[in-house]
Amino acid sequence: MIPRVQKNIASALFAWVLILALPFSAEAGSKYYYQLYTQPENFGLVIFPKESIFPELEETIQSLNFKKVESGEAIMRSGVKKENFTYMMPLEVQKKHNLEKFIILQILSDGVGIMVGIYEQEFGLTLPTKVFVIEELKDNMVQTLEVFRKQLREEKEEIHWNPDDIIIRNKLIGHY
Repeated sequence: MIPRVQKNIASALFAWVLILALPFSAEAGSKYYYQLYTQPENFGLVIFPKESIFPELEETIQSLNFKKVESGEAIMRSGVKKENFTYMMPLEVQKKHNLEKFIILQILSDGVGIMVGIYEQEFGLTLPTKVFVIEELKDNMVQTLEVFRKQLREEKEEIHWNPDDIIIRNKLIGHY
């Protein structure tokens, strides 16, 4: 009889734990929505949660020549090398806008702090641990865009093969 009572007590405790945990699991399943911005150089900016975007951040984004292009439900993704995970736009949206390099901004629940992520093909997804405030964010974004631009210039400077010469970055290296 005692094992049966223990089993009933265990079942009752388990049921209460589930009932008490239900509000937390519903919160854990909450959806985030992103806002995607692009600019003429085809760099992107993804911000989540969308509803936390505040006017000063919107002004900063516009001052860097970014325009709103799409929003939707954010999904958890990793970088190209399967390193690091964060919320961002779905891969189909990334491909639709032909984005290989973009910045991810996560607005923290305090409405002031912002975490920054950087997604690009060579290094994958980088998620620094520093929390930024809006005053620091613009300088950080400008520096990141400059790195993107430098990478694009280097990618465009291809190696050209000639039967007798190798020309790298338009400089003659020598004969074989």
